[in-house]
Amino acid sequence: MKSAARIRRSLRPRHLVLASAPALVLTLAGCEMHEQTQGWYPRYDGVTADADTIGLRNVVVVASGDQATVLTAFANEGSADELLEVTVGDVSAEPEGGPLTIPANGYAALGPDSVQVELNGVDLVPGEMTEVQFRFADAPRTTVDALVKEAEGRYAHVTFTEPEPPSGSEPTSGSEPTSGSEPTSGSEPTDDDDADDDDA
Repeated sequence: MKSAARIRRSLRPRHLVLASAPALVLTLAGCEMHEQTQGWYPRYDGVTADADTIGLRNVVVVASGDQATVLTAFANEGSADELLEVTVGDVSAEPEGGPLTIPANGYAALGPDSVQVELNGVDLVPGEMTEVQFRFADAPRTTVDALVKEAEGRYAHVTFTEPEPPSGSEPTSGSEPTSGSEPTSGSEPTDDDDADDDDA
């Protein structure tokens, strides 16, 4: 009897180790799935939020002068949706190429290596927080306070297109002469002058 009791006691630690193995696997898998949503930019710069079944991961704003873009990853656990518009402060812009599709049970991202959204005319200070709002086709509007980073260092690869000049602002080389304003070399003789010559 004593030997049987000893055998049962010796088996308990092994049962505990075997039972904890699935939990360890799930934990590691969860970390791997979590890392898939992080994108290439440092996760400690961004903030996270949820828009119903869509998770917003590592939202950060990168600015250069009066231009800015938003970097983030979307993890969708529901049906397919679309990102329609992003607003930073009081400036709004659509993703390049139109609405960004976020597939069902899938991932999507905003950034220079995927789809970029560019905002012109912003007034942002790197190192401070700014309000960022995301507007989706189905998911509710979601607003976060994101950190503003300058487009340098680890974000030096973030570039912006030159904004188009407003119409009618092209410089002119000079005023073109208008019709009827050409200078004359002299006065042409009139019929009256010819008549005076005949009288003479």
